[in-house]
Amino acid sequence: MINKLDRVVTKLPIVDVKQLNSGARLAEEVYSALGGVLFSKGTLLSEKEIEFLEAFMVKKVHIEEASAGNTTEQAEAPADEQAKASDKLIPVKPAIQETFEKAVSTLKNLMVRVQGGNNIPVMEVREVVTPIITEFQQQPQVLLSLRRFARMDSYTYEHAIAVGIISYMIAKWIKVPEKEWMQVALAGTLLDIGKTKIDRRILQKPGKLTEEEFEEMKKHTVYGYQIIKASHGLSEGVALAALQHHEREDGSGYPLGLPGSKLHLYSKIVAVADVYHAMCSDRIYQKALSPYVVVEQLVRDSFGKLDPTIVRKFVDGITQFTIGTIVELSDGTIGKIVFTDRNHPTRPMVETGGKIVNLVDARHLSIIRVLEQS
Repeated sequence: MINKLDRVVTKLPIVDVKQLNSGARLAEEVYSALGGVLFSKGTLLSEKEIEFLEAFMVKKVHIEEASAGNTTEQAEAPADEQAKASDKLIPVKPAIQETFEKAVSTLKNLMVRVQGGNNIPVMEVREVVTPIITEFQQQPQVLLSLRRFARMDSYTYEHAIAVGIISYMIAKWIKVPEKEWMQVALAGTLLDIGKTKIDRRILQKPGKLTEEEFEEMKKHTVYGYQIIKASHGLSEGVALAALQHHEREDGSGYPLGLPGSKLHLYSKIVAVADVYHAMCSDRIYQKALSPYVVVEQLVRDSFGKLDPTIVRKFVDGITQFTIGTIVELSDGTIGKIVFTDRNHPTRPMVETGGKIVNLVDARHLSIIRVLEQS
């Protein structure tokens, strides 16, 4: 099985796996017979990867034309260089870091104006989020590594930008009409705009809020709705997302205790994005969790708390980019994700110490950290 659609790409060399040499680079994704991604496009094949292809009974693969006639020459490269190339996590380009930081800084300045009583400068906010969304669409795997951008002193604004990006991606994955994608992104970016009306001492309190303080904090949803409604260029869905993003499917949320059937689609989308990024981030009162641990929690929360269809699409979307990712397991071992079963996307197969650990079977283990490599 060459790829998921079993299509033939005539312009690319098709090579029998048994004839592959180390150094060949995949020109197409390779899928297993079960439909899971085995290796992503662009993977540089070493002997270990070729062994995996044979083990999963892949007969032929598409390889890049340049490597079709040079696999022998590339195979002569030092083994340690080949290992580095095949094990290396695709690095985040400096441009995406710079774009993200610029978006955070600019949004912070815009929100100061809102805090001073001005309406939301909608066009300026759009100009902030558009470049960073473009960057993330080119490098969607970075959604698993958002923690690398974190700075505790600017968490509020980082969270807003990140939730906007994630909400935009979810809107694409669940096939919201394209003309609405930017409104969904703005809904995510502005979901906590009402906090500009909350006392800073409550927002920045390191300990648990008192009952009175929590009641005041909950008002940020209503304040946000009012602020967005007073601004031009934002849809009703954006305002309702601010109002409803803490509501839950079983009616246990706030401010109105509405059930899922009464919630706007945008609010359901940004709720998933909000919880995911918050749990993946270091905050004053909570350490960041592994994105894999968070995603598993989201799946559990989809039974009563979060919309199960949106959660499933988000999980499928965010885990489709993980082949080749270097991770740390809960027993301290380091490994590389080599296969993701679409039925168990948070429990992939991990190569570690020369063996394959299937996390579907090894339930005592979990991925606790996605490692960054330069």
